[in-house]
Amino acid sequence: MGKMLGGRLPGLMGAIMLLMTACAGSRMLPSEKAFIRQGEATEPMRVLSVFNKADSLVLRTPARTVSSFKSDDIQLLASRMLASVMDSATRGVGIAAPQVGISRQAVLVQRFDKAEKPFELILNPVIKRTSAFMTGYNEGCLSIPGYRGWVERPDTIWVEYKDIKGRQQKEKVHGFTARIFQHEIDHLHGILYTDRIPAGSLKPDME
Repeated sequence: MGKMLGGRLPGLMGAIMLLMTACAGSRMLPSEKAFIRQGEATEPMRVLSVFNKADSLVLRTPARTVSSFKSDDIQLLASRMLASVMDSATRGVGIAAPQVGISRQAVLVQRFDKAEKPFELILNPVIKRTSAFMTGYNEGCLSIPGYRGWVERPDTIWVEYKDIKGRQQKEKVHGFTARIFQHEIDHLHGILYTDRIPAGSLKPDME
């Protein structure tokens, strides 16, 4: 997800990796591991863009689940995703693994509901229930640079997921953090925030 108001993946290789991942199930492929290992933990990964046809194919494909929760590759992926979302060129409050070319159910979200506002890796998340009360916000997305759109979402969600250590978690999340969760989880299902706004309402980001 783009910032709060106030490694390179060639397109053809991304499409090939996507096809191979689809056949692999939850087991991480050697090609995925090799791609993650192309950079150090502090090195950002290239963020895919909807304006690139091959990138868009990856972004629109539902991600596969993660099974190796404690692997070094998951740890490295989390670190490189953090480097990507903290990079000045792509600063945001959340990012999903498909946005950096790894079609797996992993998202990094900033927890504005916690004291230090940390980023946390969320694996295989499932939203079990949502509140009837909705709120709206002009959302942005790292994969749709330069634009924003008004999105109505439930203010509260009940979500289950695995943390970076593979422990099962159940949470009730409110407010802006719940919005980040929903935005990033959408990415895991090939959904972009532009799918949730009225036609023609996408606006240039005037910041």
